[in-house]
Amino acid sequence: MSLPSEVKSLFNALIGSQSVRRVVIPAGAPIAIVSDGAAAANAYAAWVQIVAAGVITDPSWFGGVTLLNNDLEAAAFADLNIGSGAGGAEVSLAEYAYFNEIAAVAASNLIMLDYPLMYPIRVTGTPRIAGRIRKSSAASAKGITPKVTFYTAVGL
Repeated sequence: MSLPSEVKSLFNALIGSQSVRRVVIPAGAPIAIVSDGAAAANAYAAWVQIVAAGVITDPSWFGGVTLLNNDLEAAAFADLNIGSGAGGAEVSLAEYAYFNEIAAVAASNLIMLDYPLMYPIRVTGTPRIAGRIRKSSAASAKGITPKVTFYTAVGL
């Protein structure tokens, strides 16, 4: 047996990949994560709920984020932070850095970039998932529209 096929066989036997499903949330329209217009440059804005508690299954693993569209000012750097927990008590799961090089113009800045984590993060229970951004530009109600990816166990 070759090394790649042996690794695949071990992974399937020990991890049970046939029991894992990839789920993208929220279902339907994504939630815009924007600066509230009050956050100073390079300071995080308030958390915005992406999905309510009780929606993701237990057990599940946070697997990454898909950026659907970018509405930042031109030449703005930003960080997207995804967290879990009740409002006001969110715990950060991961941060994603991104950059906008052109001015946001209707229908011209539509993108879809998938950023999977190298190692998914286990999320216990069925918590609320939220996001927030900080950006290098002056305060404004501009941001990004993400969806988050979870891996769920089926039949374990």
